[in-house]
Amino acid sequence: MRSILVVTSSFLPLVTAQAKARRADPRLVVVDHPIGGLSPAEFAGRSDAAYAGVVAELRSMGELAP
Repeated sequence: MRSILVVTSSFLPLVTAQAKARRADPRLVVVDHPIGGLSPAEFAGRSDAAYAGVVAELRSMGELAP
């Protein structure tokens, strides 16, 4: 099964360790930390980055047309 995980930079080491322990190889989209406590404009920037990363991963997986 293929998966794409969106993770903040602070949690990247934990996600990487868990994936390795579970012998998983998820595609990762990393966004700046934190997500909570942001202004609407800051949150929009984070969500735009996450969306762009997911779209790029889907394209690289052949799930979306270029």
